[in-house]
Amino acid sequence: MALTLTQLRQTLGDMDAPELREVIVTLYRASADNKRQLAALLEGDHSGLLDRLDTELEKAFRTSGRLPSMKVGAAKKALTAYLKVAAPAEALDAELRYVEAGVMCLHAYGDWPESNYSSMEGVFEAALKRAATLDVKDIPFKRLERLVSNADGFGYGFSDQIAFLYDEFLEKLEESED
Repeated sequence: MALTLTQLRQTLGDMDAPELREVIVTLYRASADNKRQLAALLEGDHSGLLDRLDTELEKAFRTSGRLPSMKVGAAKKALTAYLKVAAPAEALDAELRYVEAGVMCLHAYGDWPESNYSSMEGVFEAALKRAATLDVKDIPFKRLERLVSNADGFGYGFSDQIAFLYDEFLEKLEESED
């Protein structure tokens, strides 16, 4: 049976410092993902997680060379890992990278599975929610407008949804200024 978060917390609470260190070292040795996550959490070095995101975006959405995989699971996982440690502006940049890479891929290769559209819509919506938490002067409006414009004309209502989400975001910003 899988360990629940409550059970994990209780078990860790019962351990002394040397036991905790050994658990962390074991996790570190277990995978490259764990090494990147621990470096980000313990040393503030997010570069490994950002590099992983860039690598996975290239595999999923590449626009030159070999065909893209168009499988977004690993890219989404890398994005999620990075978002856990990134500052809000850095996280927004990463989310926009994800959607921009997908849109560029659509321009290069055309249509793809509906689930990829849904994934990009979800990431874009999360990016807009994050942008709304930033100071207005820190919101990359030109980048967002370019992304909405570049997303125009794609299937399954994708371009309409991206435009709708952006319009809704702008309306909420205007309301909060009043």
